[in-house]
Amino acid sequence: MNRHFTTLLLLALCAGSAHAEGTLTPQQFESLRQQIRPQAKESQWAAVPWLINLHAARERAAREDKPLFLWRSGGGDVLGRT
Repeated sequence: MNRHFTTLLLLALCAGSAHAEGTLTPQQFESLRQQIRPQAKESQWAAVPWLINLHAARERAAREDKPLFLWRSGGGDVLGRT
């Protein structure tokens, strides 16, 4: 699911529950938004300089005598492609 869609959905659900009990103030909205946003250092894997070409990764692993780590996303999309 798209992260922006998920964020909007959560905000809508929170706003709906707050509206049922009263009103959601701009301060409450901002507090909720800050709580569900990705936090600093939450996705450190994204800073790794991943190689998305398997052949190049295999050559580099062999050259540096290091293991190869393969990672595929659940949707079948290749890592690094949008």
